[in-house]
Amino acid sequence: MSVLTPGSKPVFQRSGAWSRVVFFVAVIVCVLVPAFAMMLADRYARDAVTTHERAVANDIVASMDHILDGVRLRHADELTALVGRRCTTIFRTLAEVGTRLRYLRAVGLVNGGRVTCSSALGAIDVPLDAYTREQEPEPGSTIVTLLRQTPFQHGIPVLSVFRATARGAGVLYLIEGDYVADALAHGARSGVETATLSVKGSGRLDEHGTFTPESEPGPAGGSAIASQRWPFIVSVAASTHYASEVRHHYRLIFMTIVLLADGLVIAAYLLAVAPQRLLLKAVRHALRRNEFHVVYQPIVDVQTRKTVGVEALLRWNHPKWGAISPALFIPQVESSTVLPKVTEFVLRTAVSELAALTPSVPLRIAVNVSPKDLECARFVSVVEEAIHSLPPGFTLVLEVTERILLEKNARTTAIFQALRSKGAKFAIDDFGTNHSNLDMLSRFPFDYVKIDRQFIARLSDGGAGLIEGIAAVAHYYGLKIIAEGVETEAEHSALVAIGIQYAQGYLYQWPQRAENLKRDCAWA
Repeated sequence: MSVLTPGSKPVFQRSGAWSRVVFFVAVIVCVLVPAFAMMLADRYARDAVTTHERAVANDIVASMDHILDGVRLRHADELTALVGRRCTTIFRTLAEVGTRLRYLRAVGLVNGGRVTCSSALGAIDVPLDAYTREQEPEPGSTIVTLLRQTPFQHGIPVLSVFRATARGAGVLYLIEGDYVADALAHGARSGVETATLSVKGSGRLDEHGTFTPESEPGPAGGSAIASQRWPFIVSVAASTHYASEVRHHYRLIFMTIVLLADGLVIAAYLLAVAPQRLLLKAVRHALRRNEFHVVYQPIVDVQTRKTVGVEALLRWNHPKWGAISPALFIPQVESSTVLPKVTEFVLRTAVSELAALTPSVPLRIAVNVSPKDLECARFVSVVEEAIHSLPPGFTLVLEVTERILLEKNARTTAIFQALRSKGAKFAIDDFGTNHSNLDMLSRFPFDYVKIDRQFIARLSDGGAGLIEGIAAVAHYYGLKIIAEGVETEAEHSALVAIGIQYAQGYLYQWPQRAENLKRDCAWA
């Protein structure tokens, strides 16, 4: 339904079903989507924390690769030439080279599986396995070992690198553990709780310079990056505070998106519901201001074309919008709480106007009711009152519309029985459309079947067989047939040939106000 302005025609386009669909979508978006968004935000936050950890670990690996590459490559040939010579003759040269190599505590020469000369201590005699995890490294290999301490400095970690030049001989580099810890601490930017370097078979060293044996468990969680050039792994774990901040950041982003989506859905829901509410409000005002009136379309005997009844049809003439088609407001009314008042208005008006008309023959008055009307507590009493007000010989026919599924239950059965005992008849309207089906005829005590206009229109296209089938079923259940929407003589002739008893439509008479019925109708 569009927004209405004075002088404009109302266009009510959204049905109650559409409003309910939008409502359910709104519930899903407003309730389930935020929960899903939180889960998604937490997942993205975890991925972001992992990405940060890996970036820090990669930086530390690059720094350590640079340190180790420099140790191995610088002065390599000069040191190799010193291996196997007496320490007393080459100590000065060894010491000078040691001072030129950065990050080193000392550089030593190994011969016969023993460290025989140190740039820091001079001549020594220490087994090589005090510094490496392998007894006899292969010539040309490089062994990296992380040590808690050395024989000459207890409690101070060191990273040893042994480059074997021959079996049991080579160059030993001792990198100060503090330099490794500094590299870990420098690489561990804001948001990192722990950063450790571990060497398989040795242990690990953290950013504080603390050595932990490999046998002891390390920090839980985090991300690990292995060097592609050296046998070590750097592990980085983000701090709880950093992870919490990242999670909060992503939740804020996702909730902002969800709130915007919620706003759009709520706006869509309001746009869908507000027109219906505006319409129903206008209907209530129309009832109070007597904007509604009833017109009557005659129902004729197909054989004689004499009027045997009328169908009461609600019409709305708004003072600003003019005549409003029932198709624009009846579906909305049938699914609302204003329905009982509208039905009661039609019943009372039809009975009052037609009773005053008093044609000379009995007349059937058909009034449309919805299955929703049957749920109203006052429905039976309102119908009984209308029946009591009818002139003698008049019959009230309640046409049950099938826009809403009619379900058989104890209350429905009781209502049918109570009203039939008072003389009311029942017709199933628009048979063959929406929810009406053959099963309805067997479950409810109908008296008439009204065939919808869409089937009548097919008579000219060879659709007589379908009408004949419906007629056969109706006759089987002892029901009379009323054809709706007859507009041409060809359709009338086809109905006569099939044997349909009653019909209504523009061919016989347009809907009229009560005061025009007696003048324009041929009464039976």
